[in-house]
Amino acid sequence: MYLSYLPKEKVAFDLKMNSDDRGSFTELLKTADCGQFSVNISKPGITKGQHWHNSKWEFFIVVSGHGLIQERKIGSDEVLEFEASGERIQAIHMLPGYTHNIINLSETENLVTVMWANEIFDPQRPDTFFEQV
Repeated sequence: MYLSYLPKEKVAFDLKMNSDDRGSFTELLKTADCGQFSVNISKPGITKGQHWHNSKWEFFIVVSGHGLIQERKIGSDEVLEFEASGERIQAIHMLPGYTHNIINLSETENLVTVMWANEIFDPQRPDTFFEQV
């Protein structure tokens, strides 16, 4: 009921876009018990990620563009590869204990990926460890 009384200036609000020369990463929604949703925009030819988590697991859902998602179990040489595109939307698990990345395969289009993580990012306990796929 409260929302029906919101003044016009509070109906829309900006989100914090973390942007650099590779694109942007924006946290969309955080929940107390169900993790968080984010959107990642990768510029043409860019690779993002190259990290793994102990407890966090994620879904990557490419909604626009054409990309390659790679995952490798820590301690293994086997690389799992998944081509993804907005033409065929699917969810791809980023497994705990697997280093992962996402590569924009386009030379001209941005790659837009919606991401869900089972837990909210905690800067005091980031659970994010660099390692190339």
